[in-house]
Order: sequence, then structure tokens, then C-alpha cells
Amino acid sequence: MKLAVISDTHDHRDNILKAISVMNERKIDALVHCGDYCSPFTKRWFDNLRDNIKENFFGVFGNNDGDHEFLRKNLGQICKIAEGSIEMVQEFNGKKTFISHMPHHTTIEALASSGKFDIVLSGHTHAVVNKKYENGVLVVNPGEACGYLSGKATFAIINTEKLIAEIIEM
Repeated sequence: MKLAVISDTHDHRDNILKAISVMNERKIDALVHCGDYCSPFTKRWFDNLRDNIKENFFGVFGNNDGDHEFLRKNLGQICKIAEGSIEMVQEFNGKKTFISHMPHHTTIEALASSGKFDIVLSGHTHAVVNKKYENGVLVVNPGEACGYLSGKATFAIINTEKLIAEIIEM
């Protein structure tokens, strides 16, 4: 299974559309957004996802997502947003996946070391992380899709069978 992971889109229309184009071309099976969509109108751009991706689109809120109610109402039409808002656990191709916007680095280490998850996903820092632990757990922060802080707009594609991630630069 090919799982796309994006975070910190911060309303950057052009980069969201570029990422979606790559996801559609690469025939992604599912998408996770690790928060900081920002505005509810981003749904317009995510509507360009292939239908099978929209059916398997999951997300959590980030610290810059202001209007949770309207984001749920609008983007929630195509994205299953975490009930608890900031984190969720989801299974992809039998791989138990922890998803959060801004867990502390010690929390990420504890989750990766716990043996309870196969994949740990986060955002918030705008810094790419693609690390496989000795116990086989894959930890990924796809970086920032907006490209505002680092100057590099990125997202990730994970092969859930091999538990490897590819960082895509737009």
C-alpha cells in the first residue's frame, strides 16, 4: 500500500495542488494530513484527489487550525478528522499508525520504542524526519508542504509493506 503523508500546508494552494497531482499520478491508496491545514476552504483543493484517496483521507488538527467546527463541516466531507482533534490511531495495510501534529520528541521516542505501533507520524516542526528504528518502527515527519520556513515544500510517500518512506520535494 502507498500512503501519502502531508503536513503544514498552511493554505498554500499551489503546493497543495502540486502534491495532489503527484499523489494522483503515483496512485496513492490513502492520505494522512498531520495538521495545520489552516482554513476550511482548503477543501476546494483537496477535492482534486482521486476518489479512492478521498475515501481513505485521514487527518488531525494542528496548532494553526483556527476554525475546527467549519474545518470538520467542510473538509470533513472528504477527510476523516480525528475525534479528539489532535491525535489518532489508524491502521493501514495491517500497520498500526500513530498520527499527531505536535508530539514532543520524547513522546515520539517513547511511541517508537513501545512496540505498540509500526508507524509514527507527526508534523509541526516543518523539519523532515525519515527514521527507521532498530525495532522496525518507521517515524516520519513529512516536513512542510507550504515551504515557508525551510524554503523546501515536501511530503512523504510510505510503502507500508516495506516500511520505507520517500520524501518528495515539490
